[in-house]
Amino acid sequence: MKAIILAAGAGKRLGLTTPKSMLEVGGISIIHRQLSAFRAIGIQEFVIVVGYAQHQLRAHLADQPGTFTFIVNERYAETNTIYSLYLARHEMEDTFYYANADVVFDVRLTERLHRAPTANVLAVRVGPCDEEEVKVIVHQGRIVRISKKLDPDACCGEFLGVAKFAKELLPAFRQTLTNLIETAHVVNDYFEKAVDDMCDDWILVPTDVTDLPCCEIDFPEDLAFAQTHLAPRLQP
Repeated sequence: MKAIILAAGAGKRLGLTTPKSMLEVGGISIIHRQLSAFRAIGIQEFVIVVGYAQHQLRAHLADQPGTFTFIVNERYAETNTIYSLYLARHEMEDTFYYANADVVFDVRLTERLHRAPTANVLAVRVGPCDEEEVKVIVHQGRIVRISKKLDPDACCGEFLGVAKFAKELLPAFRQTLTNLIETAHVVNDYFEKAVDDMCDDWILVPTDVTDLPCCEIDFPEDLAFAQTHLAPRLQP
């Protein structure tokens, strides 16, 4: 197994000159904590899709244990996570873990995904959502829609950008990504667009992580919340 981490974005809303994943929460950078959480469940192979300030991020990861493959999204300024994951589609050979590089979480989240009895599992925080969040609609225990564009009142919670996808799903996943990018030219959308397209044919299950310290860092207030409220609860 491997982890595919998307870290190409520029973090414009935070006004950064370094990759967002290098921000420290609780004295540890977001991406270092992610790697530690994945290593704790036995993952030693990491695929990192880089773009903005990629040389800074490569240097930041140089002393980290494990095997690293870097894929460069040269179009990071004009594309989104669906294009970054498309670039990494050939690395989707066996069951893999996925993470957006700006999500703060620790080993308890990866352990929960690892222990889940179902094959394709997405980390979901249950509760009210707003327009900015990637939301999920769940019916009879499976995700039937996933998108930012869903009606918040119809959704059970927010997808936090960390998931596990099983080997059996991957041919369909790669084909869906290829169709969206090469045929429909959908490059500036979220990777969840591809997941949403597969919901009818594949069982995708939410795992409730509401009780765990985790959040995605998009805005300055997200970072302030993480540093103030999550940092004391995070495990190294």
